[in-house]
Amino acid sequence: MPGINPGHVLSPTFNAVDDFPKAVARILNQGSVATCVDFHPLQQTILLVGTNVGDISIWEVSSREKLVSRSFQPWDMGASSMALKATLVKDPSVSVKRVLWSPDGSLFGVAYSKHMMQLYGYLGGDEVRQLKEIEAHVGSVNDLAFCNLRKQLCVITCGDDKAIKVWDAVTGSKLYTFEGHEAPVHSVCPHSKEDIHFVFSTSVDGQIKAWLYEVDGPRVNYDAPSLSCTTMVYSADGKRLFSCGTSKDGESHVVEWNENEGIIKRNYQGFQKQSFGVVQFDTTRNKYLAVGDDHAIKVWDMDNVNLLFTVDCEGGLPATPHIRFNKEGSLMAVSTNDNRIKILATTDGVQLMCNYESLSLIASRNAPEKDGVLFP
Repeated sequence: MPGINPGHVLSPTFNAVDDFPKAVARILNQGSVATCVDFHPLQQTILLVGTNVGDISIWEVSSREKLVSRSFQPWDMGASSMALKATLVKDPSVSVKRVLWSPDGSLFGVAYSKHMMQLYGYLGGDEVRQLKEIEAHVGSVNDLAFCNLRKQLCVITCGDDKAIKVWDAVTGSKLYTFEGHEAPVHSVCPHSKEDIHFVFSTSVDGQIKAWLYEVDGPRVNYDAPSLSCTTMVYSADGKRLFSCGTSKDGESHVVEWNENEGIIKRNYQGFQKQSFGVVQFDTTRNKYLAVGDDHAIKVWDMDNVNLLFTVDCEGGLPATPHIRFNKEGSLMAVSTNDNRIKILATTDGVQLMCNYESLSLIASRNAPEKDGVLFP
């Protein structure tokens, strides 16, 4: 198919795996370094991007169209704290630490490297609106996650101030604060089982803790492998818990946890060299683990600790690229060295994008036109 190139899969098992996105199908010119990406949960060709200069963008990857672009700016500087104002005066540079869609895609959150979290409503296409702006932490807001707590949409944040906080996504009011980490909190992972809601958190010193909303203090404390700076993720069906991270010495790990006992169930093999920076990972189809490491994407079957294959995405990747699958696992976004984002696709992913382009072309042809002006 024109414009679709094999992603240089470095493994004899290449032909045996056709449900993993390996072909470079689109390249998006972001213009600055993508630090985080997230596909819309329902409109699976819509990609949200955050960058190292504080910009956020929304792309329609099928048409390579940048629908929305916003630069960092406090919405109400007068209401900002003196600490934030002083920080921005001293050093106005801001990066995006995390972007994330809500479960139904009606809003998204942006965590910034200086104090702030912003929530936007998304109405489709290029329509976004400002909802809530919260000074969530002192210093960097390192991660955010959405959860439904007693039928209430909440946002969980963590930061350099060693705290985890839970916010009402509608009112912006703070509901809970969890304290107990001895170092900046790197990531959060909310989950629920049998109506018990809890949050895993990880700190940069390799500590993993779990919290219940109505109980003071952590309920679980254990160490990440090699005390690595770690991210935790559940498989899509919510039944399996994985973590991925890198130690201060550059030793990277991907493991599956027995969450009930706090012990490692599987330790996946395949990291041959020291990693430069903390490796990023994602899961898809309740089947694959993918990690951006050593200028490539390393892929494992969840049930096998041996490396399945490696995809180099036709080159141009940083040492630890950022990656993200769409919900059905047919597309994968990968950050590159040249301020671009590569979209890898399965056969189904290519068809998904072609279907969108066909529908867009039909819609544009059917729109009434007069004197060169389109009317709704």
